[in-house]
Amino acid sequence: MTDRGVTESVVEQAALAWLESLGWEVRNGAEIAPGGPGAERDDYPQVALAQRLCDALLPKLISGELRVKDAEKFMEAVL
Repeated sequence: MTDRGVTESVVEQAALAWLESLGWEVRNGAEIAPGGPGAERDDYPQVALAQRLCDALLPKLISGELRVKDAEKFMEAVL
């Protein structure tokens, strides 16, 4: 905490804890960094992890919760 109340680190840790409580797998950035054995992105500016995003959308497409056109629009916007 700072004299203003909250630091970026506090917000990040809270967000990660919240996502983990919802069932998301939280991993350290170094584990998925470009060029490493567990790389999940091509370079550092790439924020969306394509394979994880596809894996998350597929069950919603299969169940009908999400339309293909909507998923395509979303993928175009983030990748």
